[in-house]
Amino acid sequence: MPDFHTYQATYAADAVRAHGGSRSLRVSPTKSSGGAYFKLDGKIDFTSDYEFVLWACAGTTGVVNAYISASNGKARYTVSSVSGGVAGRWIKLRGVVRAKEWRPSDRDFMLALSTSGEGWFDDVVLRKAKIPDPAIEVWPKLEAELRAAAGLRATSLRRGRHLVLDATKAVLASDIACPEVKAVNAASAAIPAEGLLTFAVDVSEPMYVTGAVRLEPDADLRPGLRAYVLSDSTVVAAPMVKASPWRNIGNFETGPAPAVQGDKPAAEVSLVQWRLTKGRHYITVAGPHFRPAGVFGGLELLALDRPAAEPLYEFALMADTHVGTGRHEWMNIKMDGPAILELEQTLKRLRDEGVDLAFIAGDMTDGGRRDQIESLGRLIKNAGLPVYGCIGNHEAFTATARPELMELAPGLFPAAKTDYVLSRPPLRFIVLDGSWWQDRQGNILTHYDRAVAVGVTIKPEQLEWLRAALAADTQTPTLVMWHYAFFNSRGVTSCGYRLNQPTLAKGVMEILAAAPNVVATLNGHTHFNALDTHRGITCIQNAAYVEWPNMYRVFRVYADRIEWEVRQVSNRGFVSEGVVPAKALNWMLSTGDGDLSGTVSLAPRTSE
Repeated sequence: MPDFHTYQATYAADAVRAHGGSRSLRVSPTKSSGGAYFKLDGKIDFTSDYEFVLWACAGTTGVVNAYISASNGKARYTVSSVSGGVAGRWIKLRGVVRAKEWRPSDRDFMLALSTSGEGWFDDVVLRKAKIPDPAIEVWPKLEAELRAAAGLRATSLRRGRHLVLDATKAVLASDIACPEVKAVNAASAAIPAEGLLTFAVDVSEPMYVTGAVRLEPDADLRPGLRAYVLSDSTVVAAPMVKASPWRNIGNFETGPAPAVQGDKPAAEVSLVQWRLTKGRHYITVAGPHFRPAGVFGGLELLALDRPAAEPLYEFALMADTHVGTGRHEWMNIKMDGPAILELEQTLKRLRDEGVDLAFIAGDMTDGGRRDQIESLGRLIKNAGLPVYGCIGNHEAFTATARPELMELAPGLFPAAKTDYVLSRPPLRFIVLDGSWWQDRQGNILTHYDRAVAVGVTIKPEQLEWLRAALAADTQTPTLVMWHYAFFNSRGVTSCGYRLNQPTLAKGVMEILAAAPNVVATLNGHTHFNALDTHRGITCIQNAAYVEWPNMYRVFRVYADRIEWEVRQVSNRGFVSEGVVPAKALNWMLSTGDGDLSGTVSLAPRTSE
């Protein structure tokens, strides 16, 4: 073996359990997790692509992890990682590193094999390989091809009119990673797992649209997403295959999915109501990445016969952008490094379409480190759109994050306060910093300390500040934001996935419920999309931007209401690369009815 070490673990050769020969490497963590690693310094050709392949057998925890990491002189970061496992069964893991991902100035490269319980590893290979361009880089060319080809078959939709389209009006890309587009010459079309069937639709004025898609389901009835239906990057349907209540094996957030089958769904898929601006739009039925979407049979669009007035202004909400380096598997893949460019591009697109400001509801960075905050500040400056921030638990990993955010991204926090009020008539926004780590005795820590930290909390004096801020104005419709769920009903999701019991930030919600002009709350943290109502307050929870489903919301503000819609990162390659099919967590895009679009009234809440 090359230079070999362990961390928080012991190891031994195991002759009882092996994959390719007579023995395997057994790794036994001495703490909650640990592993073995091979030092790679002097063994890497930085001009070459590499793949690392291994066989692993997980113990009772059911999950093992392999990754290549390096040091940039200040901290370690993951270059590439892969994980998976089924307790007691050998599985093959494969990860890749492309030449452009190496940083020759870095050092202390290692290939690590880690596990949270006893695990076995065998036939570990690191070798040069020619790695095709990833989907995230292919997408810009494919998007251009799709739009150009679909434009040759464009149709028009007018207010109050009805439009029915078959596949002959569409074009098909069979794979997100291949920039090849074909015209469809039959009324129906099979949509592969990574396929995109795209229509071009021209509208002469702003209008509200709804409709339906006929999509014969695929024979694969594993629970989860059947297909995306997208209007540009707006999600207008996310139909699911539903099974009897189920959960992942081992860890419900990170473990593999069980072998369960759902019921065959109906072919008719309803679309939400959404707003189209004047101009050309692209309606796409896309595969869900892990199975074919089925056979497309028709698209029906109904333009409602009512005016679509221009909003007073628009704002965007993102959460869990986790600006950092590398890619890390959590519930799906956190695209920490690639998200830097995508987030900047998203903010620029929002600016160009007339969105006035954006919020990030916590976990703006992956670890609260100075280099991550610098990247965040730089991309916001480049985007040219006002962005306001919120402290999440990942910002509180370091004691320096809060002052460095003020220094390096000063526009995020008005008056350099992490608790603040922002007035944007006819609305008022109140943002709370509830990310203070505490120990078992309730003492507030300056930052996360693994040895003593047990959770995050809001300080009592912040609750008093919140009461005072609400009392100062009981008339202006108010939205309150922090990183964590204000109220989450949880329960069983749209595909049968069984979430935990409901959560309620009782102290905060009691204060908000006493204020008649609080109309909605905004949060992130849990990485799944949810919509709830508690005591007349609309509770809106964003899924993660950095991790699949890579979503955010856009809100249109009117004098009497707010309308909102769910969007995804426009780079479909980025979205595709973030999915871990073995976990079947693709329900996270839509956990229940009404969470893809909606309206919040700005009228004072009635007493209960």
